Amino acid sequence: MTKHNAHEFLPLLQALVDGKNLQFKSGEFGNSYWEDFGETEEIGFYDLPEHYRIKPEPRTWVIYQNVYTHQISHNCYSDSNWERIEVQEVLK
Repeated sequence: MTKHNAHEFLPLLQALVDGKNLQFKSGEFGNSYWEDFGETEEIGFYDLPEHYRIKPEPRTWVIYQNVYTHQISHNCYSDSNWERIEVQEVLK
């Protein structure tokens, strides 16, 4: 981090203060992936700001499945043939 790009790290620092998890870009060029920082790992911000991010929160949504036909829908139907299912994505 330098005095010229320190402002780009402010959202990351605020996220740490707020108890959120940070990730860093790891791996080879063209084959990179996001990796979590360890709970007690020191974060030095030695790379460019775009190599760090706030770990995204998993999204949650609701779908409905017909109990007889197993058809999936995003619409809520009033009859009892439809079961409400809450889905949450899994992030690695």
